[in-house]
Amino acid sequence: MDILGEILKQVLEGAAQAQQQPQQRAPQPQPQQPPQGMPSPKDLTDILTQIFGGGGAQKLPEVVRQFEEKGMRDQVDSWVRTGPNKPVDRRQIEDALGRRELDDISRSRGVDRDQLAEVLARYIPKIIDELTPTGQLPSRR
Repeated sequence: MDILGEILKQVLEGAAQAQQQPQQRAPQPQPQQPPQGMPSPKDLTDILTQIFGGGGAQKLPEVVRQFEEKGMRDQVDSWVRTGPNKPVDRRQIEDALGRRELDDISRSRGVDRDQLAEVLARYIPKIIDELTPTGQLPSRR
């Protein structure tokens, strides 16, 4: 079952709708491609699937542990628990996932590493939140 794929679809559709809302007031032609250096929705889906370990998000506990080990337990707890999610920034993403990993991903996808880190900072908390609807990691049940 591709749990992560369904969650990514919902999160990305929600983000696309949020971006279109201001444009409804002042209609403008929408670009077909993301801005230079930004990951496309397909690339972002592939990247997040890689980070989380496939459609079943097998690496979820590992990703959570990476953030906790870098001193972000408070943020991660807010993503796992029910309630509002605390934000992270680009530098915290780089620290948790590793600069080398982000360099490899950005190089293989042809995207800017800093922009990739910004996008991941926006989506990783939402995805972890959606993957833990009961407020617990699957391995801790």
